[in-house]
Amino acid sequence: MMIPEGYTEQEVLDIMERISGKLANKFKFGYHEIDDMKQQASMYAWEGIEKYDGVRPLENFLWVHVRNRLFNYKRNNYARPDKPCNDCPLNAYIDHRCTAYDNIMNCEHYSKWENRNQAKRNLMSTKEHVDYIDPISERPEDFSSKEIYDIIDKNMPVEMRESWIRFSKRLKLPKAKRDAILEVIQEIFKEHGIESQTW
Repeated sequence: MMIPEGYTEQEVLDIMERISGKLANKFKFGYHEIDDMKQQASMYAWEGIEKYDGVRPLENFLWVHVRNRLFNYKRNNYARPDKPCNDCPLNAYIDHRCTAYDNIMNCEHYSKWENRNQAKRNLMSTKEHVDYIDPISERPEDFSSKEIYDIIDKNMPVEMRESWIRFSKRLKLPKAKRDAILEVIQEIFKEHGIESQTW
C-alpha cells in the first residue's frame, strides 16, 4: 500500500473509513446494502490514493474522488439522472416543465430515457420475480355493489389481507396469490348465498 507523505498508515485507513461510512448511505441502491457500498467506496479510495497529488488534504481529495466514482457507479448500474429534457431538441422544457406534451411519456426522447432507466432499476430490484399479471384487465370493474365488496372485505382471512388489498386496488399481484384470493372470494360467496361469478 502506498502511504502519502506526511500520513501514517493508520491515518490513511481512518480517512478511508470516514469517507466510506459517510458516502455509503447516500449511494446505496437496489440490492446493494450499506456494507456493499462501503466496500465499493473503500475500493475507490484505494485507487484514489495512487492518484493523490499531495496538493490538497488527502481527505478532501479522496472525498471528491470516491463521491464521483460512486455517482458514476450508481448511474451506470441503476439510473441516469441526466433527463433529456435539459437538452430538449424541441426547446419545450421551460421552467422545469414540458410545454410540448401534456403527458411527458408521449415525448419520444423522454420515454426512451425513462424506459432504459426503469429496465436498470428492475434489474436491481430486490422483489421476487414471478409471473405477474395486470389485474386491471383481468378483474371486473367492481364487485357489483358496495354491499358485496363489504362482505368480501369483512370475511377475508387476516393472512390474505395484503393480497386482498392489492387485488381490490388493482395493483400487480403474483398469479398464485391472485388465484388464491379468487378462490377465497368464491367461498365467501357460497357462505353468504351470493351468486358465483367467473373472473
